[in-house]
Amino acid sequence: MWVLLGLQLGCEPDQNLNQLVPELTLSPEAVYFDEVVVDYTAEATIEVINTGQAPLEAQLSFADFAGVYEVKPTTLDLPRGERQDVTVLFTPSTYKDYDTSLVFTTNVEGSKTVEVPLFGEGGDGPTPDIALDPTSLDFGTVAPGEASTLWFTLSNEGDGDLLVGTTEQQGSGAFTLVGDPAYQTVAGDSSTQVILLYSPTHIDGDHGSLTITSNDPDEPEVIVTLLGNGGGEFEYPVAVIEGPDGVDPPETVRLDGSGSYDPGGFEITDWDWSLAVRPNGSGGELQDTVGDETEAYFDIAGQYEVQLVVTNELGIESPPAKYSVEAVPTDAIHVEMIWDASSADVDLHLLNGTDATLFERPDDVCYCNPAPDWGSDAESPTLDLDDQGGYGPENINIGEPAEADYPVRVHYFDNNGDGMLTATVRFYLNGELFAEDSQVLSRNEVWDAGVIHWPDATVEAETTAVYEADDRTCF
Repeated sequence: MWVLLGLQLGCEPDQNLNQLVPELTLSPEAVYFDEVVVDYTAEATIEVINTGQAPLEAQLSFADFAGVYEVKPTTLDLPRGERQDVTVLFTPSTYKDYDTSLVFTTNVEGSKTVEVPLFGEGGDGPTPDIALDPTSLDFGTVAPGEASTLWFTLSNEGDGDLLVGTTEQQGSGAFTLVGDPAYQTVAGDSSTQVILLYSPTHIDGDHGSLTITSNDPDEPEVIVTLLGNGGGEFEYPVAVIEGPDGVDPPETVRLDGSGSYDPGGFEITDWDWSLAVRPNGSGGELQDTVGDETEAYFDIAGQYEVQLVVTNELGIESPPAKYSVEAVPTDAIHVEMIWDASSADVDLHLLNGTDATLFERPDDVCYCNPAPDWGSDAESPTLDLDDQGGYGPENINIGEPAEADYPVRVHYFDNNGDGMLTATVRFYLNGELFAEDSQVLSRNEVWDAGVIHWPDATVEAETTAVYEADDRTCF
């Protein structure tokens, strides 16, 4: 308002006024996919930050090879100070170089267009090839209350590892997977059998299907048809799970099954929840397994799968709905420890520099010093939980680490009736599992598990033999 008034009075505008403008900052400034097997997809992330003082708008496109490259999202609208990740997918279709640029067309005056060079090449390498035999299972006539078993062979006819992804059933819940192949690895030129059980509750016939996803580049989804008692045309209940897209362990999340329904209009009367998949060493569990909601505790990083089967008022079950999620740490440094004894108390330690010593305050974050102030501009670490009753986990996190070396130590504090045990430490850096190692320990022994180097984001293994602790509490 006062600027307009000044102009009306004939005053010269102040040429030194700071304009509020957006500013685009990108990291990294170039993406190197290197060689990717033809028809496979590689993924990279570019962090976009609006470091200016006004909203930033951008349209994203490619200088060349659109279709071979894909970007998500294609538009950005960032308030000042906000950041967002952009995902670039590269799927080479033949054996050649695909060098191009991701173009940001923005509302930044004077530099409307910013390009991020992309370097990729289609190459040769081992590839999987999924095959099913047979592709349909007809269980014939089975009386209600009885059961019949059939199976099909899932083969990998290629020379690369076949990574099975999710499996999804549709149709009747009378068909049950006895051995779910989800998240299994099938080596090249090998196979596995998948068994299904048919247990009808009526004689009118059942039909359904099983969909299997994998990393097969030209057949990422295959379907097995399921028939029993002639197939029938009955519409079955449908289980629906709603939950968050991501999980930062340890975290408890609420899953909602109230959206489950019956196409025929019959009332859903029962909800049956189960935790079908969890990472090795996880103590994750469900808090309630019979209502239309449940609370799921995801304690460590890795793949989880919660299943829900609903039943209508006629006693007809749905096929299982699946909530599949990979728990990924959001902190830059996330150190996770578990152990294989039910009562022993094992403690995780992270030191502030190689000169720090075990149990020394404030430079050892552990059970007696869980949230120290390390006095830097970066974030200080925190210990999520001191597990004193067996198995773990214990996690130590740093959201934004300072430039330093961080030794990681494991101390077998007390056996509580257990004997020797094996402790396992996993190092997650920027959300990715960088290293994992295990060590056999006896009571009061210390294991030097490794040193995290930051900002290099690397872990150096240590060769020191286990030794007895001189101290057992913070000083």
